[in-house]
Amino acid sequence: MLIGAATVVVFPQTVPLILDFLFETFKNILGTTSPQPGLSLARALLRQNLLASLYDLVFGAVFGILPVFSIFGNFFIIGFLGGISLFPHLLPEPSNLSFGVYLLAILPHGIFEIPALLLAAAFGLRLGWQWLLPSSRGRRKQVFKQGLLDNAKILVLILVLLIIAAAVESFVTSRLV
Repeated sequence: MLIGAATVVVFPQTVPLILDFLFETFKNILGTTSPQPGLSLARALLRQNLLASLYDLVFGAVFGILPVFSIFGNFFIIGFLGGISLFPHLLPEPSNLSFGVYLLAILPHGIFEIPALLLAAAFGLRLGWQWLLPSSRGRRKQVFKQGLLDNAKILVLILVLLIIAAAVESFVTSRLV
């Protein structure tokens, strides 16, 4: 988060570029879905976050690399947006953005979404490293299978958290901001 916030201050010329990238990414996530509060927005948000979580859980098997980048990227964005809220004069266009608005945009759904993403990354990272540990010698295949089973079990909790987060983001956060 600190790196994202520092980017705003140290490299203010990147603010419009990163914002454009984030807006394009969000448009791609939504596709033809309206950004207006509602069930279709909640479904689109759930689909994206669930897919990201599944990638972390499954592709964490490759030495846990994807979960690390996933968490770095998510927290960079949170910090970057927080930095902009503290220094709105760095935005390309005048804005009434404040730190209070930023908190209203992040906290209501973030208290569910961030733990879900952290769980997915943690279990993905665990899957990627646990079977490689010296203590797993001679039973790596068994340890890997158990890791996959554990990831499948935690997916239920992640799904519940992401459903709540998507509903809150679509129906509550969007109205607050």
